[in-house]
Amino acid sequence: MCPGGFIVPAATAPGELVVNGMSPSRRDSQYANSGLVVSIADEDLQPYGDEGPLAGLALQQDLERWACKLGNPSAMAHSQTAPAQRIADFVDGRVSSELLPTSYQPGLASVDMMDVLPDHIAQPLRQGLRDFGHKMRGYLSNDGQIIGVESRTSSPVRIPRTAKPVSMWTLSGYSLVARVQVMQAALYRQPWMENDVRKN
Repeated sequence: MCPGGFIVPAATAPGELVVNGMSPSRRDSQYANSGLVVSIADEDLQPYGDEGPLAGLALQQDLERWACKLGNPSAMAHSQTAPAQRIADFVDGRVSSELLPTSYQPGLASVDMMDVLPDHIAQPLRQGLRDFGHKMRGYLSNDGQIIGVESRTSSPVRIPRTAKPVSMWTLSGYSLVARVQVMQAALYRQPWMENDVRKN
């Protein structure tokens, strides 16, 4: 949740569209935003099986390119206009006739987000919004909108491990070790705070 925050462009290459939320320290913007996360299962990556452990990255890149294309139908590959849809319209399956004011400065394009997101992402998102609407009165309305895609919430690379001993199946006898001084690293931004591969 980013109270008093902004949605900002976060793409790293032309032809991609990625958004992210942030709040300045004063949190004094009139806007608030939050991300909704949908799990990606192994079967969702089957079309990318040739990519091996980078299948999730290939899915991520496809999502970002498709979002860029649908948000910028005039084929302006460098534009960062984001596809968007009001929440109740998304759940009810209708394109929004107009969008709400936004903190996202490149602007929004009203699209059917079901065209942007594959079913294995769109359907759980739609159901999650319905569930929120049942639990929190007023949540499922057109007073909010979906802007996407925020596709870099977690790493798209999966490192499968064996059960015992805990090691990566591709590097037998090795395991990932994370440094333990997380608090110090976070406070002082130590450059050594990264994962090491060490021999067991």
